[in-house]
Amino acid sequence: MSELNEKLSEKIDALSAPFRSHIGIKAEGSDGFHFSLNESIPMLSASLIKLPILLYVCDQASSEPSIIDRKVSLRNSEIVGGSGVLQVLSGREWSVRDLLALMISVSDNTATNLIIDTFGSERIQKWIHDHGYSETILGRKLMDEAAESAGFRNIISARDACRSIQRIFTGESPYPEEVKRWFLCQQFRYKLPGLFDEMPNPVSVYNKTGEIEKMDHDAAFFSYRGHYLAIAVLTRDFANRQTALAVIQNIGKSISDYLIKAAESDHSSSSL
Repeated sequence: MSELNEKLSEKIDALSAPFRSHIGIKAEGSDGFHFSLNESIPMLSASLIKLPILLYVCDQASSEPSIIDRKVSLRNSEIVGGSGVLQVLSGREWSVRDLLALMISVSDNTATNLIIDTFGSERIQKWIHDHGYSETILGRKLMDEAAESAGFRNIISARDACRSIQRIFTGESPYPEEVKRWFLCQQFRYKLPGLFDEMPNPVSVYNKTGEIEKMDHDAAFFSYRGHYLAIAVLTRDFANRQTALAVIQNIGKSISDYLIKAAESDHSSSSL
């Protein structure tokens, strides 16, 4: 595996080299793979802030399972724009489970804000701090222009985003398959899995994207035949957005190829 690890590291390094001041990457794999670039530099999180929010609620539900079925009312005044579907649906009462599913699978901003209001931003931020996510700040609700104008920001680093996705899939306290499925079925698949999604490819990719003006992020867990790799790629201030997307997509394709070769190596070894 050392040769495969080295080749993947060289590939990611080559893809990111022209943009070193504009990109943060953290990756860790089951076969000892590690790669990092600007991994501890905080950036505006966009929708990646939804990862630690999910972690907080799931952590609370592990000790109080009933909270996942708690009903939350939605008033028209609480509907916000951006990504999501609650703004076009007629339902006005939703379970916490449904809101979390929408928050991840369609990156619903209104659902996210309802979760923040239900559990409290200060409690969520305290959990984030207490669990060592030192470069992550939940500073405001989603699409809150007044709070943004006042200087409140949602922040995350590649290291914290990667650790968040790892916790869901490899943490000591296993997360329900339902939660993992939200990532596998989420609708924004044009970044890390973009070059092979919906194509004949055996690698499973569980991801969560984020984007705002001049920023494109993706955090994902790649898995194939017992081999896995977690990665977060955060970008900012690319002169051309398509260039940023191409870098992210090519990193994702490189990881997919790497995992397939790792599994083939297992088969070759077992045939000897």
